[in-house]
Amino acid sequence: MTKLAMLCCLKSNRRCTGAACLSTLNDRTRSFAPYEGQEVTLTAFARCNGCEAGIDEGFQEKLDRLVEEGTQVVHLGKCTDRKDTGPCPVIAQAADYLAAKGIRIVHGTH
Repeated sequence: MTKLAMLCCLKSNRRCTGAACLSTLNDRTRSFAPYEGQEVTLTAFARCNGCEAGIDEGFQEKLDRLVEEGTQVVHLGKCTDRKDTGPCPVIAQAADYLAAKGIRIVHGTH
């Protein structure tokens, strides 16, 4: 069984339901295709704390909780890598932290 989490952009989640991310996970398509035929547990569907916050105390708690839950893989939402601005520096820093804790990082959801 794979323990998986998704990390998304707070600003994007003001208008996004997360339905496309969850649908592709459930259908095992796009970036979730490698899990076809496998049992997957979603440990978290988390958002950052906003661009201005950076990795503040609250966001750090979220990241530490992913580690505590035994999360093995974190998929970074499509919303964290925008065509106009590129990868979010806050999410990139969070991904580096999680990778250093042994969590595999996958760029993309749907």
